[in-house]
Amino acid sequence: MIFYFTGTGNSLYAAQKLADEGEEIISIIDALRRKAFHYVLKEKEKLGFVFPVYFYTVSDPVLEFVRNLKVENAGFVYAVIPCGASIGPAGGFLKQELKQRGLELQRVDALVVPDGALIFYDIDSPEKMQAKLEDATQELASIKQAIDRHSGNKITGSAALGKAGLAAYHACMSTRKFHAEATCIACGKCAANCPSGAISMVDGRPVWTKSKCLKCCACINRCPVSAIQYGRKTVKRGRYVNPVLK
Repeated sequence: MIFYFTGTGNSLYAAQKLADEGEEIISIIDALRRKAFHYVLKEKEKLGFVFPVYFYTVSDPVLEFVRNLKVENAGFVYAVIPCGASIGPAGGFLKQELKQRGLELQRVDALVVPDGALIFYDIDSPEKMQAKLEDATQELASIKQAIDRHSGNKITGSAALGKAGLAAYHACMSTRKFHAEATCIACGKCAANCPSGAISMVDGRPVWTKSKCLKCCACINRCPVSAIQYGRKTVKRGRYVNPVLK
């Protein structure tokens, strides 16, 4: 069983590549909405967590899910964490959180993928994105082989540093700068794709009705006409969506 959280598709893509035939892949956001926290696995079944790193830490929905999770019969427990360059202390933070749920995290892998955090900085060129995706696909094949062998590794990073990253993350959650330009086609995809439920369609226009969001960048990257902006700095920046969501 694999639990995943995704904004622009990288984690879903990774989860699908890691899954065995017929293995269940569960959206953490869907599970949170359904309050589905209790799972009974087949005896010694592998248990995976796949989610992006934000501010070198574990984001709120993943933490909320893990802190309510009850799993029976878990075998080898692992995490694959997509990132732009580094996952920082996220692995060690997750390890401590899972330990409190009676689960021993045995392997963590960082997976470098195209970064869609364009609200913070410009993103890669399409050519570089494609190269990173190709490298990530090869890396996932190697990671899956290690997971299938139940090969653990050294998990680095302290929970204290992870919590410090979480504080910085929380300080940047404001939705104030998000807006839709006149080119908006009122498709409603931004509202449908927002894991925070922070966007509502009002008179055919997206309105950020919550003061805070996860900053997953799903709305801005997955807008089909690039009508969503974050202030003015994103106007000339590219967009990124993993092909699994196209």
